[in-house]
Amino acid sequence: MGFTAVYDNVVLIGFMGSGKTSVGKTLARQLFKEFADVDTIIEAEQNASVSEIFKTKGEAHFRALEQKCINELTQKKGQIIATGGGLPIYSAIADKSLIVHIDADFDVIMGRISDKERSKRPLLQDEERARTLFDERLDTYKELAVFRADANQSVSTFIHFIRDFILDQRVL
Repeated sequence: MGFTAVYDNVVLIGFMGSGKTSVGKTLARQLFKEFADVDTIIEAEQNASVSEIFKTKGEAHFRALEQKCINELTQKKGQIIATGGGLPIYSAIADKSLIVHIDADFDVIMGRISDKERSKRPLLQDEERARTLFDERLDTYKELAVFRADANQSVSTFIHFIRDFILDQRVL
């Protein structure tokens, strides 16, 4: 009999706009798990949007808040956690999490994000800079991930794919 790693949580990583929050909410509902969104938690605690925190206190401050949030979240078990797009670059996510990379091409992501949504994301204001960030982060996402979901296909297709992997591996 082979040994199957058992994970405490499922952590979704990927570039901003790749669909971590919507995928996480759907997965949590389908698997009867709790859903936690790092950006939403930080915004509630700080009573400010991510872009306001970036503007007033800077990216380093925001990354420290992210680190603290993920450390607190991973004390609990049985959650689907959506991280911010930059998180893996700045933090060592707990070893006991199944890390799923929501892997979509840059152009697919940009095509999915509305102008309103784009205006809320400070790092997407400059598309050329955003593409550079995307390229820089891709290898880190790939290194961290236990499982990669091809997010260039329809959202319902790749959610199904992730759910089946989680159930097959009996990870939660």
